Amino acid sequence: MTKQSIPTPQPYAVDLTTISHTVKQALEIRIALPEREWTDITTLKLRGHLATLIDDEIWDVETAQSRALLKEARELLAGNARPTETTPPGFAYEHMRSLALATRTTAAVYRLRHVDRGRKRRAMEGSR
Repeated sequence: MTKQSIPTPQPYAVDLTTISHTVKQALEIRIALPEREWTDITTLKLRGHLATLIDDEIWDVETAQSRALLKEARELLAGNARPTETTPPGFAYEHMRSLALATRTTAAVYRLRHVDRGRKRRAMEGSR
């Protein structure tokens, strides 16, 4: 009997295309509030996107802006910040939009950090 190796867990992939699509939908200009169910589903998606992004290693650069963005993201993801069934639709909608703005900014930081890492890696490989 051979011993099977346990696969090493892989980090959750960040799908910037899906994140951008969700953010775009959430920030779309509307004449009327969308259905509350759509707002709640979109909020859930944005919470997942933002949580995935802030778990990445993009926070290794300590600046006032990065600390403020991370603090804002954590506040938006806090359990007490989440709208409930009794939250008025307008407040739930504005919360969703706040999540979308923070997610968009965090995704931009993520994108820049990964482009920067790729450039450094290629520069190191080229200097060998």
